[in-house]
Amino acid sequence: MSNQDQDKLLRDLADSFINVANEHADIQDKNIVNTAFLYAASRFSAYVAASSARNLEDFQGKRQQGIEFFTSEFKRMLESNMENYEKVFQPSEQLRYEEFMKKE
Repeated sequence: MSNQDQDKLLRDLADSFINVANEHADIQDKNIVNTAFLYAASRFSAYVAASSARNLEDFQGKRQQGIEFFTSEFKRMLESNMENYEKVFQPSEQLRYEEFMKKE
């Protein structure tokens, strides 16, 4: 699979997860949905790490490395997405996503 195909697949999968989260956010507090989303991501990451280990010793030996990998990837992705959302606040004719911003 080419890098371009892999990138499209990643974004399509992410969008499908976000669509489910948005459906939940229609009826639940978005902060609770976000916490559940983070918990699910961490749980799945732990599963991926465990399923990649040959045995308990291998898992334990790579545990810290896995935590550092997943947290650095999350931080990198969060920073990128924050930069993208920062553009929402840039002056323009009408702010994008204005309905999501707190009113004073």
